Amino acid sequence: MSILKAEQLSKTYFQKQGNLLHKALHNFTLNVQKGEFVGVMGPSGSGKTTLLNLMATIDKPTTGKVILNDQNPNELNNQDLALFRRREIGFVFQDFNLLDTLTVRENILLPLALDHYKLQEMEYRVNQLASLLGIEGILEKRTFEISGGQQQRTACARAMIHEPSIILADEPTGNLDSKSAKQVMDTLTTLQEKKGATILMVTHDPTAASFCDRILFIKDGRFFSEVHSGGERQNFHQRILDTLSVLGGVYHEHPTSR
Repeated sequence: MSILKAEQLSKTYFQKQGNLLHKALHNFTLNVQKGEFVGVMGPSGSGKTTLLNLMATIDKPTTGKVILNDQNPNELNNQDLALFRRREIGFVFQDFNLLDTLTVRENILLPLALDHYKLQEMEYRVNQLASLLGIEGILEKRTFEISGGQQQRTACARAMIHEPSIILADEPTGNLDSKSAKQVMDTLTTLQEKKGATILMVTHDPTAASFCDRILFIKDGRFFSEVHSGGERQNFHQRILDTLSVLGGVYHEHPTSR
């Protein structure tokens, strides 16, 4: 069952005078199945983040369309679109985007609180998810009292608490050391395997990418190639490295220049 489709997506940016500024995406097509973990990789400026922003309905395509759960969100008015985004999509950002004034528990529960869930249901969900992800011991801590890896695992729990159709992850390990990065990728894999999460992740990190089911490579706004896992991570990791070598470009990029 297809959860997310990008059909012939193109995105062109224009100057105020109407002059062409930059073509970020060219007729890009993508299909993510329910329960699938898909990665997107490419050099700096290849269009990865533009693609993710279109998938997230943060931006609108110049041509083509995005279909999420058989619905085109860009046909909705602003109010319905905000509600659709909040209920259908979970977000995991590179810089965590947690609220320092709230505890870990309160940060995780925020999507449910915004939709006025009953307290009993909220507590059941957060306790179940915290147990699954091994973060029960930090639920009452503030975000500044926990490590970067724990903050990102909290963000993963928040992204999943309302059981969205898809989780969109933008460089989720970009600010983490290798140990914390592995914990976060294990967390995302657990959500996929135990909760049936569907995940689309943009990353420049081949190790993080090796946790995915398949990787789409993008170059100059166009589809370049695709590599499937086959179930053996070490071999998959090497094939990712081989493809990146052929693809060329810069990968260890500043977070604002994607």
